[in-house]
Amino acid sequence: METGRAWLVFALGDERQYAGNVGYADELHSVYRYDSFVANHKQITEGDLLILRDGHRVLGTARASWISTEEGFKTLNRCPRCDNTGIKRRKIKRPLYRCDCGYEFDVPKSVEEECVKYSAWFEKTFRPLTEHVPVEQVLAACPRYNEQMAMQELVLELLEGSARVLVQGAAAQSLEPSYVLPIAADASTELYAPDGRDEREGVVRQIWGRRGQGAFRHTLRKQFADTCLVTGCTLADLLEAAHINPYRGEKDHHPSNGLLLRTDIHTLFDLNLLGIEPEFLRIHLHPKLKGSEYERFDGKRLACEAKLLSKEALELRWNAFQERLMLVAGLKQSREGL
Repeated sequence: METGRAWLVFALGDERQYAGNVGYADELHSVYRYDSFVANHKQITEGDLLILRDGHRVLGTARASWISTEEGFKTLNRCPRCDNTGIKRRKIKRPLYRCDCGYEFDVPKSVEEECVKYSAWFEKTFRPLTEHVPVEQVLAACPRYNEQMAMQELVLELLEGSARVLVQGAAAQSLEPSYVLPIAADASTELYAPDGRDEREGVVRQIWGRRGQGAFRHTLRKQFADTCLVTGCTLADLLEAAHINPYRGEKDHHPSNGLLLRTDIHTLFDLNLLGIEPEFLRIHLHPKLKGSEYERFDGKRLACEAKLLSKEALELRWNAFQERLMLVAGLKQSREGL
């Protein structure tokens, strides 16, 4: 993974200085959340290093493994006089709030505004610092530091003293996720063998397709240690049980016919836009995905042992993927012949 740039980011808590923004939910070890109102929100990209801090110290480092977005709303507290969000809540002095314009007041003007919400997911790359590093020691490494900005670009080479050793050491450990390839001691020794028979009744086919899915997913979560076999994502809510050979009955819920995949990867696999070469478990992508965020997975090896998967099922699915590729190649040749 490319190392990208480094950012000093404020992990929100009781010590937040500016009271104009309301409603972030950071789970320190797994995700950093921000929105389109935050300066530099478009600058952070996948692979960048995040150095997380609170009001006093550096908490740790993590890599932005992937970034998700969604439309939403944000509550903004504004100055009743100038409409600015640069207001500070005071702990003792009254009135409670003071704006940069000099106006003081007890009740801010609260408004709901549309925004894009971002989540930078760490995927087990978070590393806490082993010793205390005051935040003042890292601020000097931010060439364009602005106290009102929650995300500041940081140059690692500008760090000095113990901060340099500790932060750069943690950053080096954040390069790769801290998970190991799962090896299931209790995995079934009898592998799944697809037979092509459809055991479902036509009228209730969709219902039957769901029956047993919960138990199937539970088995795969345990077998693969709650880890997506393609991306390494460890957020259980985003992981789905994917059938290598499509579901046609209870027999297809065999663990060796299953992969644990992140929701978007599952969709690509179902559409045969992502294939798995059965001999070495190499991941291959459909040409349609060239230049997309998924291109980085092309050529990677599936993160599990081959003995856990049915090779026969993998070969059938690989053939379906190859057929789709040949269809694309045929269409391209026919167009070139026109």
